[in-house]
Amino acid sequence: MKQPEQLRTSALRIRLTGDEHRDISAVAAAEGLGICSYARMVVVRAAGRKASKPPRRKPGEDAKVLARFLGQLGKIGSNINQLAHDHHTGFDVDPAILREVLDELKNVREALLTFASERPE
Repeated sequence: MKQPEQLRTSALRIRLTGDEHRDISAVAAAEGLGICSYARMVVVRAAGRKASKPPRRKPGEDAKVLARFLGQLGKIGSNINQLAHDHHTGFDVDPAILREVLDELKNVREALLTFASERPE
């Protein structure tokens, strides 16, 4: 439990333009923080005090989608590695395996294009 002098009992209120709020929120989100936690961290550090970085929030939807894409790319890499291993040991490469790799690449490409087209600019 925090000591009484460590409890956050004082508040600071600032007013921002819509553009300022949007920009700061975007930077905070990129850090995995809420705007208030991010602003507190920046202000306390600017005052010359040590500000601990708050714990990251749960991953956003973008991070979850990216994780799925990275998983698919890992599977593709594994398949390509197996093909290279088979080739270097003198085995004929099964066309079905090549088709599977190409299909996975197409799926990732389509998913990335869909994801990119749904994102606001």
